[in-house]
Amino acid sequence: NSQKYIVCNADEGDPGAYSDMYIMEHQPHKLLFGMYTAGKCVDADTGVIYIRGEYPDSVRKMEAASEDLVQQKLLENFSFKIIKGQGSYVCGEETALLNSIEGLRPEVRVRPPFPAQFGLFGKPTVLSNVETFANIHWILEQGGKAYAALGKTPSTGTKLVSLDSYFVRPGIYEIEMGTPLSQVFRDYGKGFKTDIKAFQIGGPLGGIVPVHKIGDLTLDFESFSKNGFLLGHASVVSIPTDFPMIKYLEHLLKFTADESCGKCYPCRIGSHRGYELLLKSQTEDYKIDRQLFDDLLETLELGSLCALGGGLPLPLKNALQYFDGELKNY
Repeated sequence: NSQKYIVCNADEGDPGAYSDMYIMEHQPHKLLFGMYTAGKCVDADTGVIYIRGEYPDSVRKMEAASEDLVQQKLLENFSFKIIKGQGSYVCGEETALLNSIEGLRPEVRVRPPFPAQFGLFGKPTVLSNVETFANIHWILEQGGKAYAALGKTPSTGTKLVSLDSYFVRPGIYEIEMGTPLSQVFRDYGKGFKTDIKAFQIGGPLGGIVPVHKIGDLTLDFESFSKNGFLLGHASVVSIPTDFPMIKYLEHLLKFTADESCGKCYPCRIGSHRGYELLLKSQTEDYKIDRQLFDDLLETLELGSLCALGGGLPLPLKNALQYFDGELKNY
């Protein structure tokens, strides 16, 4: 059986990220076209879109758009299936997402084998995200060279950036890669409504960037990783000056403890222990042993099966590095 699948990960679970929702609700045909084209290239006949459960409008718009293509007889030997997520953050991890579509417990799979060889129902699967599929039409129309000419190498093309409501002009902007971050915040976001001390960029597993580092960053994967941060989904969540950093970190650990799939114990237990430590240091006469906390972060980073436990130490380390003065009392 030469069955193959195209799967789109539209389980946009990162707080502060709305770019997938924007594409699905305003340009649904663009996403479907990209998946259909990918299907034609690899000889797949089924496209599956896994949409975040909290996006009912996206589900409706995507269903209407795919029905529209059927009515117009534009789909040659290809069909779309839309799956509605049930609100689990870890389903955004590609292998947990495949398990979820199959009706299994959404746990992360051990890789290899990778989805390209052994994916949905054990068949070869192209699994990518909304933004990537949506770019395909423009690239085919204008040519790969034209797309590569946007932005600066090695990250070329554009990125959708989500700016939160602390910006004077919040919203979603398509910006060329390599644009200075300070320019993104100034020209697109128009500055801030209140005093901000840091930003968490790239979701709950993205780095915590202090305000003074903005000038060192450009909108691309390399500049972020070189500076010890993560661009990820390019969602910007602002942390106001008067919001205690310890509270923010407590929330991150609680989020991970709640959302862990439970398959590997470094993430399942480690996130919970971290949350307990931070809570205890705020409510009791207790100071966290820094060595113990560092060991916990190392266990999470090295021992977790996926990026949920493995990526969580990054923002915590950033906070310890840049907000030491505020955190050393705990």
